[in-house]
Amino acid sequence: MVYFAFHKNVTRAVSDAVELGRNDYAPLIEVGLFLACGLLGLGLLQSLSRLKPFTSNLPNFNELGTRNFAAQAAGILLLAGIGAHFGNYFMSGMAKVTLDGGPLSWILENPTSSIMLAGYGLGAAPLGFSESLLAHAYEAVRAVQIPMNVVILAAQLLCFLAFLRRRWLIGLTAFFDIMHIGIFLLSGALFLHWIILNSLIVAALTRMKESSFSTTAIVTGIVVTIFGDAVFYNARLGWYDSRQIRQAHFEALTKEGDWVRVAPSFFRDASYLLYARHFGYQEYRRESGHVPTSAWGQIGIRKVRPKSSDVASSSYEVMKLTKDCAYPVELPITPPDYDAARPAPFILGQHNRAANLANSAVAVGYNFYPHHHYSMPFLHRAFEALEPRDIVAYRYLVDTVCLDVADGKVVRRVMTQTLGPRIDVRQ
Repeated sequence: MVYFAFHKNVTRAVSDAVELGRNDYAPLIEVGLFLACGLLGLGLLQSLSRLKPFTSNLPNFNELGTRNFAAQAAGILLLAGIGAHFGNYFMSGMAKVTLDGGPLSWILENPTSSIMLAGYGLGAAPLGFSESLLAHAYEAVRAVQIPMNVVILAAQLLCFLAFLRRRWLIGLTAFFDIMHIGIFLLSGALFLHWIILNSLIVAALTRMKESSFSTTAIVTGIVVTIFGDAVFYNARLGWYDSRQIRQAHFEALTKEGDWVRVAPSFFRDASYLLYARHFGYQEYRRESGHVPTSAWGQIGIRKVRPKSSDVASSSYEVMKLTKDCAYPVELPITPPDYDAARPAPFILGQHNRAANLANSAVAVGYNFYPHHHYSMPFLHRAFEALEPRDIVAYRYLVDTVCLDVADGKVVRRVMTQTLGPRIDVRQ
């Protein structure tokens, strides 16, 4: 777990990224380390309690070595660890009700279903094997969007109440796992580490009795859930969504002269960067002619500045415009914040690594890496058929697109585009 965190930070430093999201893995690492260190400390304390030099002048110290004390302390540790994890859900709920449009704006107005279109546009949606199935699923989710938002927000904000009953805790943890699996199937965003941790929590709790936890343990779980953000890293997954999206990607030029979209999974450990758009555009520092959203259509996750305060002065106003694809963009795009040379070192380094891996004795495909967002192979068939030796050049594009569904199909309309220069591969 420590290595995974180290590996992520090395990737961030090497790629010159401003930041590399930790939401998909940090909760598992912190909770795991907390529980491991807590159990080690408890074991050490019990071992010391059995040594006479330490207990001769402390008669009450002997109680620390009893099985009852170990059970009570382990229960407190377990519920504190679960509370640290549940803090991610609680703080995500808080992030939603504190958005600048008001506490009910996310529930009543946010187009949550549009993440399905974004996932398809990025080539990450598992339902993308059938465009008509995805389109019908999108229409169904959009029809129940408000009640779905209510259920999700209520589960997040009231999750601390689950500590009052073991069965409530099991049920809510299982609900969160079902929610994550549903998000993956509908959009392609895979919180694998969260799913694993939730499954481990359910497995542990089902083997315990209702009386296993003391009042102190229950109170500890509640307190850590609500206030643990002061100590633990908690994800704050609260933003507005949009159908008008800025999406960036690389294209590869084949020897036959065809430009083929590169699957983000090709970049393995750095694939997350392709969704965060850290190459060429510094839209988090300056204004841009593109729509101010993430690649998934998220608005408000960072301080992305609208093009002009006359257009929109808040994330809420941006959402109101982009949900109808009405945010004005520049055409053509000639932003002053574009560094045309910045993507070159990254893509060439990734290409060389892919070439070396392809020539190695044991070639491991990039789809086997535990990606946060998998590139579905059936949505990238042209690129999947290529070998590194088939590619002669790359280029980097940034599009502002409007996504919609019509006649059982996903419609992707490019509203404006910035095309980077050709980056030749040195054969």
